[in-house]
Amino acid sequence: MKGIHVNLGGVNLAVNFAGIGSLAERSTVSGNVRLRVAELKHPQLKTQGWQFEGRATGTLADLTLQGRVRADSGLVADVVIRNVTGEFLAGRFVLNLSGEQIQQVLAATLADWPELLEVSRGEVRSVSTVRIEPDTPFALESQFELEGVSGLIGTTAVTDLHGQLRVSLEEGQITARTSDLTIAKINSGIGIGPLRLFADYRAPLAELFAGVLNIQQATAEFLDGRVRVAPRSIDLSEDPWSLPIEAYDVSLAKLLQVYPAEGLSGTGQLTGRIPVTVGSAGIEVAGGRMAAESPGGILRLPAERLKAMLGSSQGMEQVVEALQNFHYKVLNSTIDYDSKGRLVLGLRLEGQKASDRREQPIVLNLNLEEDIPALLTSLQLSGRVNEAVTERVRERLKQTGQETAP
Repeated sequence: MKGIHVNLGGVNLAVNFAGIGSLAERSTVSGNVRLRVAELKHPQLKTQGWQFEGRATGTLADLTLQGRVRADSGLVADVVIRNVTGEFLAGRFVLNLSGEQIQQVLAATLADWPELLEVSRGEVRSVSTVRIEPDTPFALESQFELEGVSGLIGTTAVTDLHGQLRVSLEEGQITARTSDLTIAKINSGIGIGPLRLFADYRAPLAELFAGVLNIQQATAEFLDGRVRVAPRSIDLSEDPWSLPIEAYDVSLAKLLQVYPAEGLSGTGQLTGRIPVTVGSAGIEVAGGRMAAESPGGILRLPAERLKAMLGSSQGMEQVVEALQNFHYKVLNSTIDYDSKGRLVLGLRLEGQKASDRREQPIVLNLNLEEDIPALLTSLQLSGRVNEAVTERVRERLKQTGQETAP
């Protein structure tokens, strides 16, 4: 028998056997195999054509197929499939993608590829194994190696993602583990990074986003200081769930540089704790605290902004003058943030005019409010992230009929 060609309702199957004579005479199989599926439908995949080219070896009772699978989307994977009749079906799939191909191929292959996720460069290699046995749940294990992956998530730029991610599915539960996962920078208007994460996540497949996240290490550099999440387990099925963030040695000078207020500057380092809660209502912070480290520093505030905050009465003139070049010994702030994006800082300052330490100390309590989404939009439009983010923000504002000027 030289070959078989079958067309069944749009599924084209061509199998060629080289030099094996009649299947009835010989039990072994060794030959070339071509399989073409004109239209494959699956809930997780976009409907399109697939084909396999490779070789078949073994016997009909223990058959191995080795070759390459191609989709019309451009996805290419090296595969090895072994079927032992009545015992198991196992497969190994190797996929390599790089650069803009990552975005183009996966978006054209996966039905649920996120619309706002865009990959512009980097390399992704995955090795997946599957095994199916009679009366046994489907088992899958995948390992992803990521190198220099960069792109956008919404209006956030992600730069140089490196590391490994292992994903397994067994008995209806999915497990994901990171291995030395690092990101050079995440930037939504104010950059943070490098970041490092060691964590694992377990969840039932039927409730993928209601599992338990175990954090072993989560640290990042931020404004010449660092932030961290202490090791903990977080049950995402709770509403809300908490993520306390600790901040150390954050530069006040860097913080004021990224804040879009002309003439505002200062020195010093800030340390504190920000208890973040995440729930169905959104992201909130209640009772966060930051404080300047000893011995304090210098704070310079423009007179116009001070008069707008404090008023221009005669009693405030001395305070306004002092705060234009103010040496503080105490700078404490409470932090509250609601799900609508309103940040409230309860600020307490103690110090003197920097040019004359002999003056009577000034103690000042202020409440400052900021619309964080509007602030980030302003920073994104100013080009502080990259042009791709700026264009996305402009398009979003255009669709909602808002102004696009920073």
